[in-house]
Amino acid sequence: MSIVISTDDNVNFQSFGGLKASISARLDRDFDDSDLDDFIYLAEREMERVLTVPYRETYATIGVSGATEALPTGFKRMRRLTLLTDPKRQLEQVSPAVLDSNWPCNTTGVPQAYAIVGDSIHFAPAPDGDYTASIIYEAKITALTETSPSNWLLERHPDAYFYGALVQAADFIEDPSKIGRYRAMFDAVIEQINEEGNRYRYSASPLRIRSSVVV
Repeated sequence: MSIVISTDDNVNFQSFGGLKASISARLDRDFDDSDLDDFIYLAEREMERVLTVPYRETYATIGVSGATEALPTGFKRMRRLTLLTDPKRQLEQVSPAVLDSNWPCNTTGVPQAYAIVGDSIHFAPAPDGDYTASIIYEAKITALTETSPSNWLLERHPDAYFYGALVQAADFIEDPSKIGRYRAMFDAVIEQINEEGNRYRYSASPLRIRSSVVV
C-alpha cells in the first residue's frame, strides 16, 4: 500500500504555515495556532526517535588536543570517527568503562579509541599533541518554527509530518477512529522512509576485480 503524497502537486505541505492549514482543513476544524505547533512538535519528537536514514548524516572536522572534546551542536549518534594522521586511523568507539580500564588517566599518545559521555567525546590515550579528526554523525532533526519554516524532512517527506501531526490532533479532539486511521498511515510512511533510506545507503554494487587487459 502506497500512501506517499506527491510533493510536486502538494507544495502547500512543504511549508510550516501550509502544513498547519492542511491539518485544520483535513479535520475540518479551527485549531489555535499554539495547538497546531504542539501537534507538529510531538510528531517531530517521535520521528526523531524512529527515523534512521542517511539524510540525517552529516560530516564535520574537530580538533583533538585534549582528553575530552565537545560534540557538535545537534549531535545524535556517531557513525564514524577518523583521526587524520598519516595514515588515517579510524578509532573504535567503546564504553567509558572500557576506556578507563584499558588506558589509565595519565596515559598519553596517539588516540586509539573514544567514548561518548554526555555532550563530549572522551579519547584514550589522551592526545600527546594537536590532532584533527573527521566525524560522520547522525544529526537531530531541526525543529520547524516560524523562523525556521522548513527542513530536509519536510522537503522530502511532508506526508510524514502531515500524518504524524494528524495523530496528535485526533488525540486532542478525542476521536479514536481518526487516531487509528492516521496512526496506520503515519506508521506506513515511516516504514517506507526507513526502507528507502536503507536502499539509498546500500545501493552500491559490490566491487569486482577485473582481469588485466594485455594490449
